[in-house]
Formats: sequence, C-alpha cells, structure tokens
Amino acid sequence: MNTVLLGKFALPTFLGALTVNGFIERAMNNPDIDTFKPIDTVSIIVPSFNEEKFIKKSLSSIRGQSILNEYPEYFEIILVDSGSTDNTVPIAESYVDRIITTKVRGKLTARNLATLHSRGNIIVSVDADTYFPAFWLNSLLEPFNNINSSTYDSTIVGVIGSTYDPYIPGIPTPIVNFAHILDRKILSPTRMAGRNHAYWKHQFYNAGLFDESINQMNVHEMIKEEEYNFGAKLSKLGKIKFKLNANCVHLGGQRIGCRIGTSNKDYCNNQGISIERFG
Repeated sequence: MNTVLLGKFALPTFLGALTVNGFIERAMNNPDIDTFKPIDTVSIIVPSFNEEKFIKKSLSSIRGQSILNEYPEYFEIILVDSGSTDNTVPIAESYVDRIITTKVRGKLTARNLATLHSRGNIIVSVDADTYFPAFWLNSLLEPFNNINSSTYDSTIVGVIGSTYDPYIPGIPTPIVNFAHILDRKILSPTRMAGRNHAYWKHQFYNAGLFDESINQMNVHEMIKEEEYNFGAKLSKLGKIKFKLNANCVHLGGQRIGCRIGTSNKDYCNNQGISIERFG
C-alpha cells in the first residue's frame, strides 16, 4: 500500500478514534448524581499489601462517597491486610471501620476472609491503589438500589464499573480506554475487575468463593481466578451489568507497565515491581 493511500485512511481512523474516546470519557464523567437509598447493607472490601503510596488517597475517596455520607448506617469499609511492612495499616486506621490482618499472603485469601467477616449483604470489591470520584459508588449500586426505575431488573447479581487508567507508560490513554470498553462490552462481558465491582454476598457463596489453592503470587493465575472464573460462575446465577459511568481512576498503572513490559526495567527493579503481584 503506497503512502498516499495510507494517508487517506490514517486521518479518518485517527479522527474516529478520537470520537470514540470522547464518547467514552463523556460517559465515564456522567455519573448518577441523584442518590438512591440502599436496598440492603453494603460491605466495601479493600485488600492491601504495602500500599503506603496510594492508600490515603484511595480510602479518603471511598469515605467521601455521596451515598455513603447520606446513608452511613448501610455501609462498612473493611481493610484486610496481608502483612504490610510499611505504613499502610497506620494510615488506613482513620478511614476504615475495621481492619483484618492475616499472615497468609494472597489477594483471593484476603477477599474470602473479609467476606466471611463482613456484615453487609452486598459486597463492593475495590483495590487499594485506586481513586473513586464522589458519585462512583452511587452509580455502581444503582442497578441494585433504583427499584422505582422502569428498567429495574431483580435478576441482576453483579455490577461491573469502568476504569480510567492514565498512568500506563508507553500506551496512550485513548487506546487504553477503547481496549477497556471493548473487553467489557464484547470480549469479556462477565469479567469482574477486582478494583471496581459489586455483587450479592449470598451469590458469592453460591458461586463457591475464590479458589485459594492457585498460585496467588502469579499475576496471570490470580487474575484468571479473581476476574474471569468468578465472573463466569456468577453469570450462571443471574445477570451481570456493566456501568460505564461507575468510573474509578487506577493510580498504580506504572505497575501494570512493569508487568506487561512497557515500562523501563531499571525503574521497575528500583520499585521492586515484578510479575509477582499483591499478596
């Protein structure tokens, strides 16, 4: 294909990509601001391991959620820490309702443990390296709570939010955004991204909890179990809804860059980031 022909297709493709990304970002930034009264109690579970760099920003954003501040009696925030050696736990103490500590490293172990000790009947799953805009939780829980809507569906068992990830080195944000939506809407519609989803607790038990026998220090095995296998099992029990406007901001994108090979290796080694991930 000659240069002229390439140029003929390059501009429309570029403009099309910008248009799609503009639509995605507008939808992400258009949350549900009318607060919906919770239909049931909610436990927000935050696994942690040496998250000193992010934990204050993450937990303060959760504590500042509009729906939580309007209906605080319905919510609890649980930090489950897998033996952090930094200041994660001392920083977290003033933001959470309970801290559970375990000597067993493993993100799936942490989530199972926190769920077993939770008081809420709806579980919200988040990560400690993520920031949540003020109406995020209201939007994420809307399919459960908005019982007066003509589109209300009582068969929904899980809700997945979206992620804005501006910090992955080497990959332009519009491409990351498009890939994220493509994955959630078409390729993996039942994938339950660990940093941003909610589900009924009794259905979590019906799905069989997370399999703790896998190698939880291996990023590929852990994501397969936490996000893909769990989502597949949950989808057999009811519907899973994707909420583009239940948007969070991932703060730890540099770590993804290290794991997928787009970041400088010296930087990754200095930061102690490798294919082994949170435990």
